[in-house]
Amino acid sequence: MYMKTSISEKIAYGMGDVACNVVYALTSGLIVYFYTNVIGVSAGVVGTILLISRVFDGVSDLLIAQLMDKINSRHGKARAWILWMAAPYAISATALFAVPSHAGKMVQAIYIFVTYNLCTTVVYTALNLPYSAMAPLMTNDGDDLAKLNIFRMSMSPVSNMIVTALSLPLINLLGGDQKAWITVTAVYGVIAFGMLMWTFLGTKERFHTKAAAEAENLPFLVRLKAALQNKYFIIMFLMVMALALYQNVNGTVSTYYAQYVLGNAEIMGVMQTCEKIPWILGIICMAPLIKKFGKRNLVLGGAIICIAAQVILMINPENIKLVLVASILRGLGEAPINGLTFTMLADVINYGHWKTGIRVHALIFSTFTVGQKFGGGVAGWAIGQLMQLSGFTGSTTETMAAVAMIKNLYIYGVILAWGLIAICMLAYHLDKEYNQV
Repeated sequence: MYMKTSISEKIAYGMGDVACNVVYALTSGLIVYFYTNVIGVSAGVVGTILLISRVFDGVSDLLIAQLMDKINSRHGKARAWILWMAAPYAISATALFAVPSHAGKMVQAIYIFVTYNLCTTVVYTALNLPYSAMAPLMTNDGDDLAKLNIFRMSMSPVSNMIVTALSLPLINLLGGDQKAWITVTAVYGVIAFGMLMWTFLGTKERFHTKAAAEAENLPFLVRLKAALQNKYFIIMFLMVMALALYQNVNGTVSTYYAQYVLGNAEIMGVMQTCEKIPWILGIICMAPLIKKFGKRNLVLGGAIICIAAQVILMINPENIKLVLVASILRGLGEAPINGLTFTMLADVINYGHWKTGIRVHALIFSTFTVGQKFGGGVAGWAIGQLMQLSGFTGSTTETMAAVAMIKNLYIYGVILAWGLIAICMLAYHLDKEYNQV
């Protein structure tokens, strides 16, 4: 018997990702700018902290996946974690910006390392991984699952867009100092807490297969081996790493690009808005295109559009109109991968069950968060090291070498990321094999 979700439940589920994107927008974009330009920590130190943290972060995903498979709550296997993590999520996000401003550089580095890992390695992982794995527990209808994820991914950019567009203007309105950053983040945290409660109260887990229950009793290494025997698990992991590379390059470097290339840091909000609106509209229009073109072809086509956008930007990288045109095109290109990734992961779970006889659920959904974090860590470290090598100081004016590095990262870093995504999709043939599965 197929069990479907109502429109109100789809909206409630989507609210969870709106809340999760508050911290993701901060940590993939504004946090590096805050550490370097507000607190004065060197870009190289920040990059190293992010890389080390992502190693811990990737391990935490595997641990949370293990715990999620083993813990059964009266609130459900995944839904309970939303209740448990809602308040720590808001508090730990605010703590990111409470760096002791007058302390020594070592004390600041330690504080950044501890709070960054508390927020992203522990709390965000324990919230986002179960949330991502929750959709297949809510419905066992394939079309309904696709619609559920389309609701989620069409809603998720809203908070990302608001955070990136409004944060700097709001912070500058409140004085532009560290206190302003803390105040704005605390307000975001309270709003995100309310959204997570909406998700918890408005959703219900209904579907838990016998095969999944049997797999939970297997040793972790047995489930990990089954996942690694699934070729599409590997492909999706690499694709999500490349996507995280793009998100961190775009999110982090766009602020510097707006300030040092276009002349005003607040233009970053306009750039991100021009990108997110086509993304949202593209995902809303995605459902009828899936049957016609297939998930893989849509993602591959989107990657090609994103690369084309950067090639157009090369004509005149300092022209604001051209920058915004490129942003709009990238938003259209991003829509397929953001709208279809979680549906593709559900397909990968079914493929793995068919291939190995073991239904690995939470561990495969951790593909997204582990790949996201490893890719983000590598990107953060690389950005920090390259900017430091260019002589970047975080002052109001920068050398020609530092500005050239920012420009190259924004253009060619994005091309590299989407090129890797295209390669992954050329190796992905599950759409053709799925009828057999």
